[in-house]
Amino acid sequence: MLQKNFYQSWLKCFGFTLLLGYFSLGFAASTFALECSAKGAVLIDAETGQILWEQNSHVHLPPASTTKVLTALLALENGYLTEVYTVPEDFVNDGEASIWLEPGERQSLENLMYAMLLRSANDSAQIIAIGIAGSQEKFVDMMNEKAASLGLADSHFVTPNGLHHDDHYTSAYDLAMITREAIKYPLFNQIVVTNRWQLPWADNDYDRVVYNRNQLLDIYEYADGIKNGYTKEAGNCLVSSATKDGMRLIAVVLNCPNMYEESKSIFEYGFATYERQEVAMANAEYGNISVVQGKQKEIPLLIGENAYLPVKKGMKTDIVTSVELSEVLSAPIKKGDVIGSITYENKADGAKVTVSLLAGEHVLKHTFWGNIKEMFLRILRFI
Repeated sequence: MLQKNFYQSWLKCFGFTLLLGYFSLGFAASTFALECSAKGAVLIDAETGQILWEQNSHVHLPPASTTKVLTALLALENGYLTEVYTVPEDFVNDGEASIWLEPGERQSLENLMYAMLLRSANDSAQIIAIGIAGSQEKFVDMMNEKAASLGLADSHFVTPNGLHHDDHYTSAYDLAMITREAIKYPLFNQIVVTNRWQLPWADNDYDRVVYNRNQLLDIYEYADGIKNGYTKEAGNCLVSSATKDGMRLIAVVLNCPNMYEESKSIFEYGFATYERQEVAMANAEYGNISVVQGKQKEIPLLIGENAYLPVKKGMKTDIVTSVELSEVLSAPIKKGDVIGSITYENKADGAKVTVSLLAGEHVLKHTFWGNIKEMFLRILRFI
């Protein structure tokens, strides 16, 4: 009887374990089955630009104030932070989110950038555009030219601040790639995680204070930016980034009612599904290359920087390389000169990253008198 009870207890325990395992697997699977209410969304690896997940990522949609990521990128590329811009006498504030800039007022580009990215001040974006390009219309031309130069085909910009216009649109993918360019600037990364910024207010007894409106920074521990936005036509929009274990991801959701929680879920999917795999180390040697008209016939090639790929956890990788080099390498050459590039691609999913190849040594050019001197030295060795 005792033995029978033992076996019954064991079977019950075993059955419970199987049942628990079944539900655990079901829970794990549901964790990875992303459900997103956004009309357009994407998750990319910031380092390589590889798409890790997408939902209608190329659909044309109004981006609201996430437009300001591109405005900030152009400001960083073309302006000087200490430069002071004067608000024109005929300036008309587009309204809504604002720091109430007035004609004749002077503000540094740095202050305008903080106001634009933290408070989402539309008037700051307008003055940045005028200060950089001379007019908002010329700045908009720069915006469209920049998108085209990045190979982005789903965008057409009409305003520097993102207030609604029927011809002002982009896509989740295009915004992610624009953001990937913006985060290459340390100042941009610094601004988008700043909680509070104070800037002067002429003819007032107190300064302006702007606060960061990106609530993802408060609810997700790995979040490190970037920009939220809203208009009635665009709905809730969010461009965000998060970094964990050295891997930075960028997520975009457009027209997404619950944008913060859903962006958090997208990041959790990304970090649970992918890991960062090193494929190259900076300064590692990668063969030799021939040199013409140089005192050395060949020099070593060095990999220019560390390279990583996002790889699905548990997936077998099949990394292949392709190299592009100068057809003819002529002296003189300085150590560290860029000689070419090498691309690492994971054939399993198409993810790729390209890094530079550098000259590993100095090479002096042969000269007539140098050749004579070398011949003389060789003769002396045989005497």
